[in-house]
Amino acid sequence: MNSQLQRNLVFNTAGSLLFYVCQAVMNLLVTALAGVEANGLLATAMTIANVALSAASFGMRTFQVSDLRGQYADRTYLLSRYLTVALAWTGCMAFAFVNTYSAQQRWVIFLYAGYRLVESWSDVWHAYLQKAERMDIVGISFGVRGLLTAGTVVAGLLLTHDLIITLAVLLVLNAGYVLAVDIPLARRRADLKSREGGSVASLLWQCLPLAVYASINTSIGSVPRYFCERILGSVALNYFANVFLPVMLLQVAAVYLFVPFITTFARLWNDRDAAGWRKALRLGTLALAALWAAGAAGVALLGRWGLNLLYPSTPEILQYTGLLQPLVICAVLTVASTVLCNLLTIARAMGALIAGNLIGLAAALIASPLLIPALGLWGTALATMAGLGAQAVSLGIFLWMAGRRQFV
Repeated sequence: MNSQLQRNLVFNTAGSLLFYVCQAVMNLLVTALAGVEANGLLATAMTIANVALSAASFGMRTFQVSDLRGQYADRTYLLSRYLTVALAWTGCMAFAFVNTYSAQQRWVIFLYAGYRLVESWSDVWHAYLQKAERMDIVGISFGVRGLLTAGTVVAGLLLTHDLIITLAVLLVLNAGYVLAVDIPLARRRADLKSREGGSVASLLWQCLPLAVYASINTSIGSVPRYFCERILGSVALNYFANVFLPVMLLQVAAVYLFVPFITTFARLWNDRDAAGWRKALRLGTLALAALWAAGAAGVALLGRWGLNLLYPSTPEILQYTGLLQPLVICAVLTVASTVLCNLLTIARAMGALIAGNLIGLAAALIASPLLIPALGLWGTALATMAGLGAQAVSLGIFLWMAGRRQFV
């Protein structure tokens, strides 16, 4: 492993994890500094903004990074992102005005959605850096913006006691960092003058299956949670989500570790390097096995202690410590499915991508109403595992079939 790849792995993983953690604690900070009512406004905005972020990103990052032959110009990717971000932000506000939200809630939705859409806006610039194998810059960007997020929320609420002003400053600072740092660094590694290749409309049409797959993929893990809340109640769902939280860190870290390798896999695929591709897949499989072993050992040794440390005010959650083991498997399956989805995107196997995710969604829809009434939260974990397992297996089969066609 060369020094730049090592640097990419360290900085991208550390910075992205820091950004994820800082975003995850926003609810806790707002509740502590501004009260439950303000956090309720923020929670509503978060739900809406998550949908907007998915729509704006259009599932395009891996497609852009793996476009090594220049099917579309760098300028085309940039223009398409401006269009999708504008439409997503407009859609957020249309939703806010169609529903009977207060003026305060609408401002919170507008500003928080803008803050999250900075992530989608910066994503297209980060893809230029990733193609140039400078994921270390991307990781530093995420780390700085994560600290900006936590620091702004704390300072803003302490000084102004106003969530709207705090979110406005948060939006300006994050957008300012992208303008001042990310864009100048990425512009050096992009050819924004070239107009060769397909149009914006053609790019969006070709990537539409990726946007569809991204929505389906998110639903696979959401279906068991929906049935959990409907059947067992919101309190039970809260316990399930809280137990899953520390495992999510393992999952997120593993996904971020894989991101720098996307360019490597794309080159192996485009060069029809069968030996290199298969070797990379074997190493990836071994890494997943090591991830499961580390996660299983970690929760066995530290799981109960960790839950007690995280949730000292709700000791009853300790009775669900046993959930950690199946949830580690769910995390590993999520990582496997994410990797396989990226590899099928590199292979441009859009139909297989959607089919594999639909199979996972169908498995989750079938398993959830059968297992959750009988087994409670353990049924929720098993239904999640069933959906993710079916997804991973089907995607793996489709990738194997695509590989046989590519490496003849």
